[in-house]
Amino acid sequence: MIVPTIITAIALYFVSAGLHLVGSIIWIGCCHAAIGLPVVVLILISALQGIDRNLEWAALACGASRLRMFLCIVVPLAAPGMASAALFGFLASFDELLIALFLSGIRMQTLSVRIWNSLSLNVEPTIAAVSACLIGLTSVILLLSTALRGRVPLPQRRA
Repeated sequence: MIVPTIITAIALYFVSAGLHLVGSIIWIGCCHAAIGLPVVVLILISALQGIDRNLEWAALACGASRLRMFLCIVVPLAAPGMASAALFGFLASFDELLIALFLSGIRMQTLSVRIWNSLSLNVEPTIAAVSACLIGLTSVILLLSTALRGRVPLPQRRA
């Protein structure tokens, strides 16, 4: 999280070029996962620290196995944090234009590279529409994440 993105992108490019992986969609996915990993880990650590250890001990004392305790106690309590981590990890990965520019080849382009190339070469109204959709999607994801973390209650349906 501390290293500037351009340094990371150059380092990933040299590794990719040496392994002949420039333009590989699997490799770009792995690199984007590595970029989003610090954000995900920080959010998950925060979510897991908020779980009461007494609930885990109570489940074990009542005869639950460690796997059952994990699936029935830890996972449901950490689910909002896991969803927030997934959403913010996606946004962190989606926001990385430099890494996508360095790692995508001639044949393969991510959406952010395509938008960049379109803005650099010619301005089209479709880019404005895609940008508006992305701003809306980001807003919805942030609101959903806030609601899942319990800060803002979801609207209730009237019966």
